[in-house]
Amino acid sequence: MERRDLAAVMDAFTPDAVLHSPLTEKLAFRGREEIGVLTTVLFDAFEEFHYTDEMRTADAAFLVARARIGGEDIEMVDQIRLAPDGRISEQTVFFRPLPATAAALRVLGAGLGSRRGRVRGAIISGLTRPLGLMTRAGDRIGVRLIRPALQARLPVGTGTRRSK
Repeated sequence: MERRDLAAVMDAFTPDAVLHSPLTEKLAFRGREEIGVLTTVLFDAFEEFHYTDEMRTADAAFLVARARIGGEDIEMVDQIRLAPDGRISEQTVFFRPLPATAAALRVLGAGLGSRRGRVRGAIISGLTRPLGLMTRAGDRIGVRLIRPALQARLPVGTGTRRSK
């Protein structure tokens, strides 16, 4: 992924691998061909993609990555099941934070949709744009509302309790 080598990425998966979408339970990419289509869209969408951590056992792995998408910093975790030959048989992807996840929904959805026509991509982008606006506003406002409430509940003597 970091080298943007589609052939190497495809070779890492078993022919019948399943990749579960981080955005909806209703979508899974099945087989190398569908995973290849998704990977091509990912190459176009992600900037500064790099892995930061890895954990592996004989039959499972977790990869942690960071990137930028749609102007947002995004963190990802891949939960991976490995076949006996070491290839990926199943992968589930998780994204955070929410504003970046909304940007991923818009950019990746539009990228996948536009493969079937520009209008389809534009419709997906338009439908998901309000979610991005809401999550960015909620991220800013929510933190401002929650942080003082947390600090007001700290025990006396921590030096950060607010007086009433």
